[in-house]
Amino acid sequence: MPAKSASQYGAMAAAAAGKSTLGIPKSVGEEMVHKTPAKKRKKFAKTLAGRRRRRDTRLEPHR
Repeated sequence: MPAKSASQYGAMAAAAAGKSTLGIPKSVGEEMVHKTPAKKRKKFAKTLAGRRRRRDTRLEPHR
């Protein structure tokens, strides 16, 4: 079953890497990441990277 959202893909990718904080088994993460089409994986990864950049810039103090 492919991932439906960037958040879901991020959770499954973390599980596939063995870094899940949600209790998702590694095998489930690997299967879901594998079944998500490459085009969607790229889109989701780009979305997650943008979210991380925006979050990191908000944490920096203004000067």
